[in-house]
Amino acid sequence: MTREEIVETIKNELATILNIEIDQVDEETNFLKIGLSSVQALKVINRLRKQFSVEINPAVIFEFKRVGDIADYLKNELG
Repeated sequence: MTREEIVETIKNELATILNIEIDQVDEETNFLKIGLSSVQALKVINRLRKQFSVEINPAVIFEFKRVGDIADYLKNELG
C-alpha cells in the first residue's frame, strides 16, 4: 500500500468519525484542531487496525498529532 493510500484511508476514517467532509482533513491536519476527542481517537485507531490488519497502540494518535505523521508510522509498520 502506498503512503498516499494510507493518507486517504486515515482522512476517510477521521471524516467518518467526526462527521465532517473529507476535504476538511489534510495531511497537516492536527487532530486537536479538528476537535478529535480521546474517545473518537480510540475509534479511529480501532478502525485503522481493522483496515490495515496491524496492531496499533492507541497512544500513537497522541504521539503523532497529524494525519501525515500517522501515515508515516503506518507505512513503516506495514513495511
